[in-house]
Amino acid sequence: MPLPFGFKLKRTRRYTVSSKSCLVTRIQLLNGEFVEFTLSVESTGQECLEAVAQRLELREITYFSLWYLNKQNQQRWVDLEKPLKKQLDKYGLEPTVFFGVVFYVPCVSQLQQEITRYQYYLQLKKDILEGRIPCSIEQAIRMAGLAVQADFGDFNRYESQEFLQKFVLFPIGWIQDERVLEEATQEVCRLYQTYRGLPAAEAEMLYMQEVEKIEGYGQESYHAKDSQGTDILIVSCLDGIIVKHKNGKPPVLFNWNDINNMTHNKSFFALELANKEDTIQFQTEDMETSKYVCRMCLARHKFYRINKSIAVLDFVCIFFSSPQSKPQPYMIAPAQLHYNGHYTSQDSLYINNQNGYYYHSQTSLDRSPHEFNGRIRNGSVYSAHSTSSLNNPQHYLQHSPMSSNPSITGSDVMRPDYMPTQRHSPDWSHCQKSC
Repeated sequence: MPLPFGFKLKRTRRYTVSSKSCLVTRIQLLNGEFVEFTLSVESTGQECLEAVAQRLELREITYFSLWYLNKQNQQRWVDLEKPLKKQLDKYGLEPTVFFGVVFYVPCVSQLQQEITRYQYYLQLKKDILEGRIPCSIEQAIRMAGLAVQADFGDFNRYESQEFLQKFVLFPIGWIQDERVLEEATQEVCRLYQTYRGLPAAEAEMLYMQEVEKIEGYGQESYHAKDSQGTDILIVSCLDGIIVKHKNGKPPVLFNWNDINNMTHNKSFFALELANKEDTIQFQTEDMETSKYVCRMCLARHKFYRINKSIAVLDFVCIFFSSPQSKPQPYMIAPAQLHYNGHYTSQDSLYINNQNGYYYHSQTSLDRSPHEFNGRIRNGSVYSAHSTSSLNNPQHYLQHSPMSSNPSITGSDVMRPDYMPTQRHSPDWSHCQKSC
């Protein structure tokens, strides 16, 4: 008797899903683990991102997204509004998708959920070790000491610190001199001793605060040419767009507030400035690149301008809701935030309580269970065996609509004091030095 939904039962008693209607998506998380989700071929990037958020018990998905490597081996962020399979088939080098931070914050203390801070910490550590954020030796040593404390715990738990030599503590290929490397590692060991008793979450916060001070934090660069045909870098950052010249000319910053709009036409990407009638035009590699650069810069333009507005509104709301302040003659009702489903839902980000308005990161995980009807839209979700925990066998389970942990209810995840089970699973195995 044929089974429904394209399922086929083999002699091994394991089910496979017909590729005509379903897509098994393999996603690498920030701790190096791989998970797999079975989605419909029409499932969008947003639906896949929400599946990952459930797996991690993550509510603040505002800052995160999915990316892949294109056929030119370049990192490309998924268009969350479009079907994931079509994007991977057309542009992807391989079917693997990666989870990461797409929107960096000016101040890491604004991250509300502990699991959010942990995932953000993993991203920043990855940025440092892979050289995307350049740093000095002194900065690298301080951050390595904090990372070791966060990931391994107190110094006195180990008889010797020789185990640190097995791991990559500094940017890969950065220190070539063995003597300098040994001295830097010894300095990390010395710092490691001084952090005894420091909780992992505090060590991670100190690490992130160290990184956010470094030039290059939160930047993403694209190669292009200016109107004279000179090679430049278009750098999207927290403050705006920086044009960096390779011929020694000083960089030029266009603040987000000074940019009225951004457009693309064929291989050209243009900035329309608020105080000027003309536009500043750059030529990218091809039409697809200009379209991609425009999409990502528009996303950051909207995100960072709204982020600044939220910071101002937070200050106003805290002032008016303060017990020391006088009774409020009026209350400010912040506008709703809409962004085409790329980094938030279409619900209001502000909740009215008895003391006034407060900021609330509302994502798909805040929805009631009946909206999901026990499954991700257009697909089911299951957990794949972790590649970094082979001694801890897992089973393929249908996740709860609110959480990847079947024993946790949706109401538990919504509790402000809820501690996600995924909070700490540091995995340095992918950073070990090759023998």
